[in-house]
Amino acid sequence: MPAGVGRRSLEGTRAAVRTVIRYRNGVLNSRGASLLDGYMEDLATDRIYRLMIAQRMVSRDVAPVLDGSSAAVAHTPEFVTRLFDEELARLLESPTPGRDLGGPETMREARRASEELIRNGWFSPV
Repeated sequence: MPAGVGRRSLEGTRAAVRTVIRYRNGVLNSRGASLLDGYMEDLATDRIYRLMIAQRMVSRDVAPVLDGSSAAVAHTPEFVTRLFDEELARLLESPTPGRDLGGPETMREARRASEELIRNGWFSPV
């Protein structure tokens, strides 16, 4: 494992989950790249974040991801599903006006599709 190159945090996983949901929501609403939280996010970002989440699931026993109190959080499939549910709820409670297109239905579909892509190992953009 590389040493001294950033850190693996639960907040990083949460941010990745939010980004892939919001990006996929944009795709479902006919938008490719989207300005999310001050960054232009596109298919490459979506793919990188989905790969990161999948890697955290696969490597959960050898590369711990830490929460805010420095406790290791195992990224099991069930735990990642819970994160997707929690982050979707946050996005539905506080959508970004003018940025999060569509309605709750497309946001829910974006959440479902994003997790499905990760669980099935579908990372190729083709």
